Amino acid sequence: MDKENKKKLGIGVAIVAGIVLLFFVGKWFIARPSGESTIASGNEEEKEKKIEQAQVSLHALCKYADSVGIDTARYSVTSTSLAAEIDAKRTGLLMEIRYGKKPSRQAFSGLKEKVDSTWAPKADDANPLEAVAKLTTFGPYNQLVGHYNRIRRGNRSTSLTTDSLRLIRQTLNFYRYTNRFDADKFVVVNIPAAELNVFDRKGTRLLPMDVIVGKPDRQTPSMTTYVQNVVAYPYWNVPRKIALEEVLPRMQKNISYLYNQNFQIIDEKEQEVDPEEVDWESLSATNFPYRIRQASGCENSLGLLKFVLANPLAIYLHDTNSRDLFTQSTNRWRSHGCVRVQKPVELANLVLGAQTFTPDFMNKCLIDQKPRQLSIPKQVPVFIAYNIADVDAGGKLTFYKDVYSLDK
Repeated sequence: MDKENKKKLGIGVAIVAGIVLLFFVGKWFIARPSGESTIASGNEEEKEKKIEQAQVSLHALCKYADSVGIDTARYSVTSTSLAAEIDAKRTGLLMEIRYGKKPSRQAFSGLKEKVDSTWAPKADDANPLEAVAKLTTFGPYNQLVGHYNRIRRGNRSTSLTTDSLRLIRQTLNFYRYTNRFDADKFVVVNIPAAELNVFDRKGTRLLPMDVIVGKPDRQTPSMTTYVQNVVAYPYWNVPRKIALEEVLPRMQKNISYLYNQNFQIIDEKEQEVDPEEVDWESLSATNFPYRIRQASGCENSLGLLKFVLANPLAIYLHDTNSRDLFTQSTNRWRSHGCVRVQKPVELANLVLGAQTFTPDFMNKCLIDQKPRQLSIPKQVPVFIAYNIADVDAGGKLTFYKDVYSLDK
């Protein structure tokens, strides 16, 4: 074979080899997209299954939330919702079930919240209700849930039933809200009921009592706060509004009113002023450079014990020099805004964590006593609330009068 023919044969072999190689490479490329599509299809199926499971879990959670008075409309999802959106709504609903929402009527929030934001995302996806069930240990809350569902399953056609459910929902949210504050015991003053209860975390009523709260034109504000200290034999620093509108006109009319009430006149330098040296006729609501203070003792309007609360509204709990009002009158909405307590000694000993005062302390009535401040060893939260619907000590559902007409 000559040189030219050998060259042609080599080129032919190369061409055939190239065709064969292209055949197999092409076959590989054709097969490759099909394999990737199968993997992608598997991922999509897995993703859809995960979304479906999340929707089922959220639906079960919403059903439970409905049964405890939570509006679940804002937690609804659609068939096109992404897994991240469903997870976010599930987390938000779990947090509301545990911690509630801030009550709308609060005039002051003075407690530091201790909310576990890591709890809800870690709750079991398959059965989050198990995590929720561990939270429902507060007795009055569970009793109220029972009444809520009893009414809910009944006839809902009347406006009375609808209003009842709405009022119960408000109180259920309040009890959930108290979970934001970590304390082994806390005080709840319910204004419509004119009652004070000290609860432990299981809902046991450690110290129930009646209270006298603000009258409709001097309303006691709702708030979350805590007891800063207890004062034995307190002064009553008359609020300026009361001093100008009520006390000053009476003193101008008859100076003996000042002595009868054990009032003291304090100047801008915090020095006591002799009332006989004051030109009372020259004073007015716009010209009154003094502060009025009532001396300590049994005739003091605050009685013998005062519970200082952290708030800027000058609201506190206190004893009273008119203790017969608790037994001789059913009108317990008659104060200027502060809260008069029926059992001041018992309450003081409870928040102080020791038997600091004996039962006969209220009867000694020592004279010429200076205020004595006692520190609280452990913070005791105080919730002043406006719950029209609640359960009493026996678990009975009770609707109280809307004394401040706030529900309108």
